[in-house]
Amino acid sequence: MASTNGHSELPHATYGFIGLGSMGYPMAQNLRSKIPPSSKLVVCEVVKPQLERFVSETKGDIEIGETPKEVVEKSDIIITMLPAGKHVKEVFTNPTTGLLSAPKTSESKLFIECSTIDVPTSQEVAKAVAESGLGRFADAPVSGGPTGAKAATLTFMAGGEEAVVGEIKAIVMTMGKTFFHCGGPGAGLATKQINNYLSGICMLGTAEAMNLGIKYGLDPKTLAGVINSSTGRSYNSIEQNPVKGISANSTANKDFESGFSIELCKGVLHMAIDLGERVGANLPLSKGLIDTYEAASFDKRCTGKDCRSVYKYVADID
Repeated sequence: MASTNGHSELPHATYGFIGLGSMGYPMAQNLRSKIPPSSKLVVCEVVKPQLERFVSETKGDIEIGETPKEVVEKSDIIITMLPAGKHVKEVFTNPTTGLLSAPKTSESKLFIECSTIDVPTSQEVAKAVAESGLGRFADAPVSGGPTGAKAATLTFMAGGEEAVVGEIKAIVMTMGKTFFHCGGPGAGLATKQINNYLSGICMLGTAEAMNLGIKYGLDPKTLAGVINSSTGRSYNSIEQNPVKGISANSTANKDFESGFSIELCKGVLHMAIDLGERVGANLPLSKGLIDTYEAASFDKRCTGKDCRSVYKYVADID
């Protein structure tokens, strides 16, 4: 049986979701709101207040899984959204509490890994899933940030076998509006990293351009208006301009609190640059880009804040 959600059909199943951070929390809420009412959602999160808040704020049949192993034992479809590769590896392969520590059953599980991590770690986890015999695996990282996660407008970039990717599309589209099958295992992540590399360049360029204009004496709103109606426009200049008061949804309006942290951004840029080295791609902008984000991540004005706080480092402002 299936339940129709817009243009997609969702399986009647028990869904598991691990990782209720700034991205996972709204993603899991959107998932719960769109899966069949008869389906259960099993959630797991190491930050207990966050877990308790999710359960209290989210309507529908929800159960807590104390460990990833407990989640997979109670679920047919498991989605993971975690900060880094080490967390993904731990959640999947911990011999006591990991997803793959559960005993094999007659029913094959479907694992959808949405974290932004390095390709080798993802491929290692995919291999471990295959060897476990527990089920199928696809990498499906996202783009769109917390704003897109809340609005269910994320872009999903899937990597894996065609049949498996076909299975996950209807499920992840409860949380997004755009879906690409980018290729085999790891291709989704490679695509995501390339996109983030370009986004990092655009963000830094926007920060430099806005600072240059303000230093000259230009009105920042007028400057932004010209950029956003001309060839310099980008998502970062339009939706996330780093100057306070220009973009309605920009983290600049909240002193860069929450969002995609500069530490995570730096990590993805490193992944993209490493990818370039592995495939022999020339990335002439990479050194200045990563050096700037590295320095900004250790600057007290930027540490722990959204990656667009790099503007504070560039403009040398508090």
